Amino acid sequence: MQPQNISVVGLGKLGAPLAAVLAYKGYSVIGVDTNDQYVQLVNQGKAPVVETGLSELIQQSHSRLLATTDYQEAITQTEITFIIVPTPSTPEGGFSLKYVLTAIEQIGKALREKTTFHLVVLTSTVMPGATLNEVQPALEKFSGKRCGQDFGLCYNPEFIALGSVVRDMLNPDFILMGESDGRSGDLLTKLYQQVCDNQPKIARMNFVNAELTKLAVNTFVTTKISYANMLSQVCEHLPGSNVDTVTAALGLDSRIGSKYLKGGLGYGGPCFPRDNLAFVHLSRQ
Repeated sequence: MQPQNISVVGLGKLGAPLAAVLAYKGYSVIGVDTNDQYVQLVNQGKAPVVETGLSELIQQSHSRLLATTDYQEAITQTEITFIIVPTPSTPEGGFSLKYVLTAIEQIGKALREKTTFHLVVLTSTVMPGATLNEVQPALEKFSGKRCGQDFGLCYNPEFIALGSVVRDMLNPDFILMGESDGRSGDLLTKLYQQVCDNQPKIARMNFVNAELTKLAVNTFVTTKISYANMLSQVCEHLPGSNVDTVTAALGLDSRIGSKYLKGGLGYGGPCFPRDNLAFVHLSRQ
C-alpha cells in the first residue's frame, strides 16, 4: 500500500515547495522546521519563502499541509520523511553535515517509538560517501534499528532552478535515487510516479553513485556554459563571427545538445559554483 502521510524536514527554499507539491498532489504533509516564523506562516496558509507559484499552491492545499517544530509529532504520524536542510560549503570546498546530522538524531529518536517501516529520504546535497559512512550509521545509532530492515534510506537530490522550483519538481528531467534496499527504492519510485506530471526516467543506484552523479550533472552543465562563454570571447575578437550562430549549429550534434550552450553571463546560483568546488575537493582527496 502506498503511504499517504509524509513529513518534510526543512521548510526553506526547497523544502517548502516540496511540502506544498506533495500536499497539492493529495498527500497529508507535516513540515518540520526550527524557525517558528516559517512554521506559523505555513499553518496560516502562507508561503515562508518567495518562490514562483508557492503561495498559490499552499493556499490550494492548506487543509493537507501542517507545520511543527516537533520532530516526534511529525515522524510518528508519517511513513516517509524527506530531509531538505542546508549543507553549507566547508573552507575546503566540501559540504558540512552539521544540520543533516542534527536532523538525523531527532528523526532517529522518533523512529525508536515506531513499529512500522519508515522511509527516510535525504534530499540535501552531500559529498560522495557521506550517506553510507555517516548518515546511515547515525540513523541506526539513534533509532536502535537496522537500515534496510526496520527502516529504509534513500539519497534523492533535486535538480531545480530558483524561480521555477515548483515547475521543476512537477516536471523533472529525471529522478536520481540512491537506495539502501529495493523496498525503499520501490516506495520512492511509486511516490514520484504519482507526484510528477510528466513520466521522468528514474535512475536507481547505490548511495555513492547517486552522490557522485549529483555533482557530475551540475559540473558538466557548467562546463557547457563555460565553453559557450569562451566561444563568445573568441567571437568578440573575430570579425564577422557570431557566437549564437556557432552554438546553435554546435547544439545540433546529438553528442552535444543545445541546452545550456549559449554565450552569455557566467553561471551562478546556490548550486553550480559550490558543486564545482566540491568536485575539485573530492578529486584532490
